[in-house]
Amino acid sequence: MAESTTRAGRAIRGPDRTRRRKLPRCTAAIAFGLLCAGVAACGDDRSSGARPTERVILIVIDTLRRDFLSTYGSKVATPNIDALAARGQRFNDFSASFHQTSMSMGSLFTGRTPSLEFNRIERTLFWNSTTWCGLNRYAKNRDETLCIPPSVPTLAETIRDAGYWTIGVASNQFLYEPSGFSRGFDDWNEVGKKPETMGALARFKLPDASETRFFGHVNDAALAAVDRRPSDRFFLYVHYMDVHDYGGHGAQRYAKAVGSVDWAVGKLLGEIETRGLLDDARVILTSDHGERLAERHAVPGKPGHTGNPSFREVLAVPLVIAPAVDRDPDAFLRTQDLFYVIQEAVGIEPEPETSLAPDELFLTETDYRTYQRGRFKSSLRRDDGSFLLFDLEADPGEATNVAAAHPDVVAEHTRRMDEIAEAVCARRAVVERLSEEDRERLRELGYLEQLEHPR
Repeated sequence: MAESTTRAGRAIRGPDRTRRRKLPRCTAAIAFGLLCAGVAACGDDRSSGARPTERVILIVIDTLRRDFLSTYGSKVATPNIDALAARGQRFNDFSASFHQTSMSMGSLFTGRTPSLEFNRIERTLFWNSTTWCGLNRYAKNRDETLCIPPSVPTLAETIRDAGYWTIGVASNQFLYEPSGFSRGFDDWNEVGKKPETMGALARFKLPDASETRFFGHVNDAALAAVDRRPSDRFFLYVHYMDVHDYGGHGAQRYAKAVGSVDWAVGKLLGEIETRGLLDDARVILTSDHGERLAERHAVPGKPGHTGNPSFREVLAVPLVIAPAVDRDPDAFLRTQDLFYVIQEAVGIEPEPETSLAPDELFLTETDYRTYQRGRFKSSLRRDDGSFLLFDLEADPGEATNVAAAHPDVVAEHTRRMDEIAEAVCARRAVVERLSEEDRERLRELGYLEQLEHPR
């Protein structure tokens, strides 16, 4: 049963529709992508003076690489996402801001660069529910333990203040409360979370994640929340976990999960269209990070999406926006930039963070500092100072370390990483331990290697 809370604090429960449904054999696109009936829903909206959209639908597909979508050239059939791209735009150089959900989503929800930097390069902040959004530097004092500190305005808060009803449907435990991700949502739903009466640990434990948060439950919760909205002017955020839950069983299983979520996206948007709510709605589809699927690189690295260092398949994620916005689809964008793209869609003039230039990417990984600008990407290992440099134009697979051939680039990247790290560094220590609730969340999400600090 989907569980949610209104801004007024009253608990709301949606209809109990937890029976698992079989995925239809048909792979044709859902009707929403083919009808395209209204000018507002299908036309190009590139004018900088365009009026605010009436509705924004943000779809996040956890752990989705862009090279597994047919609109990006994959052999995996994703007709519904293709249809969305066909009536809008597909961004070709969009990067996750981090290799892990809470930091990437923390950046999307705040527009800030996520960071674990502390007081020296050899050591990052200890990784726990206070720090794993990468925003601890904004905490006003040591008593502030929310992952997103109260002093940082959230995307939902800014949209709500602009006059929109805000709906959130989260299915990843990193986003569950207490964290701060729900702040600003009028109707917040945590799919797969057990009732409070079962105790603190039980709230996070999913005996079979694929059965408690699969796309059917997410769609049911989202549509139930849409149906109880008090206004047709709303922001809807929906988070799918089916690709994340492929189980690490290789590219074939991963591709099957991608196909399932593509069907779910088509179904969700089709249902919204039947309610007459897709016209004058801007749909944004993206992911928090990608996934490593047995790719080989210059150094072994770590499996899945644990980074250290973060290779391209972990960072190269999709971004599809329909109708189109006034942005170059070939320009470099990052997760935190979506905070401002969405604000612009609802008529807010954003004030972007300035710790990074628009064409820079900086990841404060626990073992590395990773930096990208233009064609070159570097990773500096914290413990021994070893340096990796990749020419992404000549070597997109990051198979050859060219640091020795480009000492000037190495020097510039090192200088710039030090400069950015100083700008995003936390100034106070936090308790270096994981609570039992933190440990349970990490076990369920497959982050066992993160349970102990690497140093």
